[in-house]
Amino acid sequence: MANAQPMPAVLEETSATIGLRAIRNPRAEEELVCILAYKNQTPITQSGKLHLFYNQKSYKNEHFTFQEARKHYGEREEQDIITYINNKPDININGWASLNNISNWYDISLPDQDPNAALNNLKTIYKNSKSWSFNGLQAGEERNLFISLHATNEMLADTNAIITITGLFISDDQRVVEEYIMEMEIVASHDPNYIAVSQRRMNFRRIRNKDLEYKVHFQNNGEGPASTVQITCDVPNGLNMIELEVIDLYPTCLLCPDQPVNWSCLDTSFQEDKIIFTFKNIYLPGTRQEGVNDRDSTKGFVKYRLIPSKKIRKLSLDTRASIVFDKNPPIITNRTATHFKPGISPGIMAGLNIFPDNPQQNYYNIGVSLAPFKPYKRFFQIELWTGFPSASITQENTFQDSTSIWERIQGTIIVVDSVYTTMQQTTQNPLYFNVIPLQIRKNFTDWLSAGVGALVNIELQRDQITEEITLERKVYRSPEPNIDIPREQMQPLTDLFTRQTSTSSNNVKDWLFHAAFFADFQLGMVRQGPALGLRGVLPLEKERNWYVSLFASWKL
Repeated sequence: MANAQPMPAVLEETSATIGLRAIRNPRAEEELVCILAYKNQTPITQSGKLHLFYNQKSYKNEHFTFQEARKHYGEREEQDIITYINNKPDININGWASLNNISNWYDISLPDQDPNAALNNLKTIYKNSKSWSFNGLQAGEERNLFISLHATNEMLADTNAIITITGLFISDDQRVVEEYIMEMEIVASHDPNYIAVSQRRMNFRRIRNKDLEYKVHFQNNGEGPASTVQITCDVPNGLNMIELEVIDLYPTCLLCPDQPVNWSCLDTSFQEDKIIFTFKNIYLPGTRQEGVNDRDSTKGFVKYRLIPSKKIRKLSLDTRASIVFDKNPPIITNRTATHFKPGISPGIMAGLNIFPDNPQQNYYNIGVSLAPFKPYKRFFQIELWTGFPSASITQENTFQDSTSIWERIQGTIIVVDSVYTTMQQTTQNPLYFNVIPLQIRKNFTDWLSAGVGALVNIELQRDQITEEITLERKVYRSPEPNIDIPREQMQPLTDLFTRQTSTSSNNVKDWLFHAAFFADFQLGMVRQGPALGLRGVLPLEKERNWYVSLFASWKL
């Protein structure tokens, strides 16, 4: 019954094959009903596929969930998007002789694009899709498919963003491949006067290759027609309004020339941080005007494009519009904003840690950092450093002990001195790690940055201990019964001297953890590029001394 009722025009052009129309702009937690119209513009009966693509990948949140499709001509839902196989008949060159015959002309016609290329392109843009097959579409016949989508609650995060839903028509003979893009604005309420933007979140690293499209909608709710509509739009700091491009407008008219004219036109002028669009000499009916039944005729819009300036800063791009109908009080629209994604900016660092109280502890270190890309507000940064001592430290300790024994052999006193010599050699080769899990920084200018935070110093003590023990036995003949006389007065028995040496080695590893606070500043291209920094570190343990770090960094 719904399909039998008079329908609003969905196909914008008489020659169009496919069109989409929504009953209103989407709003979170509401049902959105779309009409998908398709028509056979060829001279032969057609069968083929209809595809609906929704939920753009450029937005983090999914805006719609599919509810149902109300079909009235036996369309069948397909489970998967079909990859088309080329089954076109060979083109008959002799058909060129009969171009006045439309059926022969269709035999040699070619589509504007390859069906697989069209499908693959839309797959890269959208997350979700639905497909239906149809049959028996007669020449000149137009059909309607009614589709219900539920707007998710996550849609609120992208209020005032411009989104799209795309329909694709592919005939089974692949001679007709046509798509239609329906553009809508996410609204928080169904106020007819509002402004929307094409991107709610953008990547700042690639901002040079992007632009922003704004669309201001208005509706005359007066009792009579409006002949002048003035729209004043704020231009966010960072967008170049001199290179303004008007993309579309309604009521449809030309741009105003320099000299005054009596016909309908759109005039553009500039003030400080503002663009003023003025529809002049138009006829825009009012909703309360007698005899006006089509509310769409009371609406208008202007759509324009702005590109980023060379010195754009990574701050939100906020804007709103003021709409004046003739000499009535201005209507202030909602505020819409484009935010920049944090992005990731890795960095490499190298420096020297200097201990004023103990220069032998000085060591070089290298590190990496991770922070948002080109921030203009306070931001968090994490760092990981590793350091090596300037040289290994070797300590030697020598211990000596001796014992003496004597005995009388055949009236001769024999003295044996046993001398034990122990030498310990300790080689220290530590490895340092500095982890900075918490750091708050701010770039005050493009050339000055400062930060404070906490770090954890992890020290791996690697000690190699080598111990060498030497035993020497020296034998003397003493002429007197007292062994305490100097050994020089005794007769050494050199052939009885002995020497024995034993060596052992041991590796010892120990992990030490220390916490500290630090503060630093950097000079250079602190947002992106090279910079030099000076950092003071204060350990929490009283027995550990403070030190400073001189370092260079490069943010990518």
